[in-house]
Amino acid sequence: MKKGIRNLFFLALAGLVIGAGVVYYVFNKPHRDVEGEAAAYTMSASEFFEEYSANEEAGNLKFGDKIIQVSGQIVEISKLDNEVSIVLNDEMEGINCALDSLMVAENQKRINTLNVGDDITLKGKCDGFDMIMGVVLTRCFIVE
Repeated sequence: MKKGIRNLFFLALAGLVIGAGVVYYVFNKPHRDVEGEAAAYTMSASEFFEEYSANEEAGNLKFGDKIIQVSGQIVEISKLDNEVSIVLNDEMEGINCALDSLMVAENQKRINTLNVGDDITLKGKCDGFDMIMGVVLTRCFIVE
């Protein structure tokens, strides 16, 4: 009886150690370096939106979770504290680009000079298509 309880105790202890190791790994793994990573695709915002919206499922397979570089005209800028979102192409059928918070913090002067109608090139991670927001790019950086 004592041997069974001891084995159960060691099994539970091993499970806790393994679980703690997995949690530590998941919460401490390095973030993807979107700024330093080469773009998988480079195109205009209108080309990107047309290709993605023509077949959303194929777009998810081709562009999903990849780094995309898009160029286009700013049609909307939303700023709230350290969160900046730029819409390219068209307000209703656009590319919604959420700028990386570190990029915003380090480039506040550059961001404050952006205006609707300006041409810009952004690079970010494709998170898919949203019926309301259009194609969504996150962790975006301005490409000079």
